[in-house]
Amino acid sequence: KLDLRDNMFGVEAGVALSNAISVFANLTEVYLSYLNLEDEGAIALANALKESAPSLEVLEMAGNDITVDAVPALVACIAVKQFLTKLNLAENELKDEGAILIAKVLEDGHDQLNEVDLSTNSIRRAGARCLAQSVVSKPGLKLLNINGNFISDEGVDEVKKMFKSSPDVLGPMDENDPEGEDYDEEAEEESADNEEQLEFKLKGLDIKHDA
Repeated sequence: KLDLRDNMFGVEAGVALSNAISVFANLTEVYLSYLNLEDEGAIALANALKESAPSLEVLEMAGNDITVDAVPALVACIAVKQFLTKLNLAENELKDEGAILIAKVLEDGHDQLNEVDLSTNSIRRAGARCLAQSVVSKPGLKLLNINGNFISDEGVDEVKKMFKSSPDVLGPMDENDPEGEDYDEEAEEESADNEEQLEFKLKGLDIKHDA
């Protein structure tokens, strides 16, 4: 295990840590939440973990001001971690685009997953729907936490309907704000329209990864 949570490390420390982490090939649990990594530190660590820790089971990078710019690196890392049981990226700024890309990579395999946390990430209806669809049929799933986002009431109803046969698996939605700070109906519709475009982007990532 590597647990460095709740330290004022910052970007440079994250990059330095990425240079050292590959030495520890037997890592199964990595807790890197609340370290002020930002995109640069998160990308460096995701790239390092992708090439090491083949048996990684827990990846936590909550509260690091991570945006969609870091998602391609995170997705490439997650794609090769088929033993992953817990993924926690809460309290970042992944928004719909990041959530959809992460949902797409979780669709294939990842049958060991039992907890996915993308709460408080400014996610709206399209991102929530994709996340729910990607994990609802995982055999061991115990929790999907997408609380504290900007999901419309219709979106919340859609997600709850997907989990109607296992309502306990869907975490509470009581802190969701359908009129969040960046919510507007046009953006909601545009985000839904962008799902196909994002799938195409993910295929592009896969091509790069294969190369």
